[in-house]
Formats: sequence, structure tokens, C-alpha cells
Amino acid sequence: MRIGVLGVHQECNTFSPIPTTLEDFHLRRGPKLVDQWGGTRTEIGGFLDVLKRPDVEIVPIVAGWAITKGRILEPEFARMKQILADLLRATLPLDGMLVALHGAMCAEGADDAEGALLEVIRGIVGASLPLCLTLDLHANVTERICRRADAVIGYRTYPHVDLYETATIAGEKLVRILAGEPRPRTFMQKVPMIVPGENMQTAYGPFAEVWSFGKSLQTPAIESFSVFGVQAWLDIEEMGGAVLAVTNRDEPKAREFCRLVAKRFWDLKKDFEVSFPPPESAIKEALETHGQPVVISESSDSPTAGSPGDSADMLRALLQGAPGVPATLWLRDEAAVERADQAGVGAKLQVSLGGAYDKINRHPVTVDAEVLRFSDGNFVMTGSQYSGMKTSMGRAAVLQVGAVTVLVSKLPAINIDPQLFRSQGIEPREKKIVVVKSATAFRAEYKPFAAKILMVDTPGVSTPNIRSIPFRHVSRPIYPLDEFEFNP
Repeated sequence: MRIGVLGVHQECNTFSPIPTTLEDFHLRRGPKLVDQWGGTRTEIGGFLDVLKRPDVEIVPIVAGWAITKGRILEPEFARMKQILADLLRATLPLDGMLVALHGAMCAEGADDAEGALLEVIRGIVGASLPLCLTLDLHANVTERICRRADAVIGYRTYPHVDLYETATIAGEKLVRILAGEPRPRTFMQKVPMIVPGENMQTAYGPFAEVWSFGKSLQTPAIESFSVFGVQAWLDIEEMGGAVLAVTNRDEPKAREFCRLVAKRFWDLKKDFEVSFPPPESAIKEALETHGQPVVISESSDSPTAGSPGDSADMLRALLQGAPGVPATLWLRDEAAVERADQAGVGAKLQVSLGGAYDKINRHPVTVDAEVLRFSDGNFVMTGSQYSGMKTSMGRAAVLQVGAVTVLVSKLPAINIDPQLFRSQGIEPREKKIVVVKSATAFRAEYKPFAAKILMVDTPGVSTPNIRSIPFRHVSRPIYPLDEFEFNP
């Protein structure tokens, strides 16, 4: 069996001031896909491992991952589709395909970018080829996506610690289809809700209740099901949460299952709402907390949610509210890295930090800093999420600003793994306060050693304050922007 493997992964934020280019994906083609992703705890790594069978020939096509930014530029998306089409044609014939997408990728002129990619694939391989698809739990699932894939399987955890397992479920399903099992269908019920990621954990809270309710209803007729809370910063049509069920036995039961779980999801809508203190209050609570580190999340500037990562709000608050207290944080500022580079290691300089990209929500702070060291910004993630994945924040500088150790980089950086700091010689356990720019994913890695975890409210393009976001194109009504009755 010749099985094609591909994955193109990005979560878009349509409010981000920074557009996405094709180069952001660092596409790996053919055997280079295996070199980059083999052995990682990712979807592609899972696909490759589950297909290591004597009766399977793995056909690596293309894979890439881009950090969250704004829409993909229209000509860049056209290039992506052409590359995919050319590579796919060159691999034919195939017996099946495993595809990993995010589900919240958008391009100029294409709100549903994943649906557009799946149409390119189907246009080449035809409708009869079995195709199993994995999606992020924050996907904005559309009817087009469900029509173009046989089985759609989403992550079951947030923080996302089951990328690899999700891929193996999809891979095993495809192998069974090719061995003669009836082809499944995926059914969906949209839920007109936008849920803040800060309260979407699957281990506890309202989202855990939705999953638990789904499991209580699951029968052999429902092979698998997925619940999608959706990525909140998408100003697009057909926006909202979704419940999916995969079945090859009983379509009416699958539809009824989706309806019941969607109703439960809707009934818990008010439980998802969040409210966080300002930086000053969070720092005060951190200082009153026994032990260290206290991890403070500034989710409104999360790079993995589409923010530029250029907020200096927490640095300003630390310098004012916790002078002399050891702390660390990361921020993106290309000009600051270049200034430090020119000054050199050991130099002391006055430098402006922050506010380089988001001119609406962010304001720079001028500080006296000492340059401690530099690096190329490359590191390998080692935690329970994306383990083994190579990433880069570009040229990086470590600056000492009072008692705060500031990691500054030219490119956005994934904040979910302490390896971000450790790779630059900064040990989070040695700090009283560690600031991370992540909504929830950081918890999987920091919770085992954090004395306390606090959330903080600052403005930004990935704010959890859904009602404050200037939506113009989302399908209405939708909660929490509107109050209305919904019966799926």
C-alpha cells in the first residue's frame, strides 16, 4: 500500500498586524520531511511511526509548520497550493493519504484555507481515495473540510499532549479502511460560540465536562468524536465551535450524538468566560506567594495565538512593582537585538524594548541594560508537547535589566516550553517570577514545578476578552457577542 503523508500547519489570527509568507512554513519535501519530523511527538512523527509496516510504502510529500501570524498573503497561498499540487502529482499512484492540518489557517481571499488545500488534494487524487485528517482542537471546522476527508480526528487534550496519539488513531483507521473496512463518514454540528483558550483545558473545567458527556454517550456506532472550541481571533464566516462524529455504521446515531453533545457544549457557555487581574495585582500576589517560580501568563501577547510578542507591559510592571526581585521574560524586538549586538557582550546601554509591531496596544519602555550573551536562537523542544521539534526565534540576546533577565529575539518564539529560557542559559526555577506569553499550553510544562500560576489581563490581539475584539465578518448571532437561544 502506497500511503501519502503530508502536513501544513498554522493557526491564523486575522487581527495580527504581521502577515504570513510561504517561507514561514519552512516546508520540507520528500525525504527531507522524514529527516525533519521523524522521531518527533507530532502528527507527522505519529504518521511515520504507525505506517512502519511491511505492507506499507510511506510516500512523504510535504510538511511545514508556521508560528501564528496574520493571513497568508494571497500570492504566497497560491504558491503553496501549486507546490502541493506538483508534489502530489509526482507521487501518484497512491492508495491512501494521511493529512495533518490545523483547521484555523486563513489566507487572503480564503477564510477556509484548509478546505481549499483539501480541494487541491481531491482534485488530483479523486474522491475515491481514502483520506484521514487530523486537526488541532482549536480548528474552525467547516462543511467543506468534512466533505473532503473520510475521517476527521481532532486532538483530545489542551494543553496539546496527544498530537502523536491523534496521528496514530488516524493512521490505524486508514490502514483498516485499506484492508477492507467500510469507509467512514464524518458528521458535524456547529456550535455558535467563541471560547477563550484560557478556560479550555481538557483535564478540568467546562470543556472537560463536554468531553466527559460525549464519552458517556459514545457507542460502537461512534468510532471517534471530537470537540472543537475554535481559535478565538478569526474574523471570518462559518466561525464557531463544533462537534464531530466519525461512523461507518449508523449515520442517524452520529447526527444525534453531535446534536446532544453540541447542546451540552452550548448549555455550559457562561462557564467558559474568564476575568483576570491587571499586572500590578498579579505581581503583588506573586510576591506574597511562598516558593518559586510564580508563573504569570500574559496571554494577550502569545505568539502561538498570533500576537507579535512585543509587549513590554510586564517588564514595566516588574520594574515598578517588584524592584530587586529575580524575574525573567521573553519579548520580540529586532532593533533591540541589533543594538545589543553592536554594543557587544558586557556592554551597558540604554535601550528601548517593546512596542515594535503592535502600535495600537503596545508601548515601548526605555531601560538601562547589560548585555549578557547572544545565540542563534535555535533550540529543540523537550517537553510533552512537540517533543523533538526544532524551532528558532532568530538571533537572540540576553539582557539584564535590574533584577529582570530579559530574553529578546528577532523572531517570534514558542513560549510553552521552559527550554525557550534554558536554551539561553536562563533557569526558570531560579527566578521568583517567570512571565510566559501563552494562554494554556504552557501549563503542561510549567505546572510540575511552579509554586503558583497566575493569569494577567493586558490588551492585545490575542486577548481573552472576546467582547472587546472588533469582529466584523463572523456569522451572527454568536456567543458571547450576542445573547440568543440555540437548539442544535
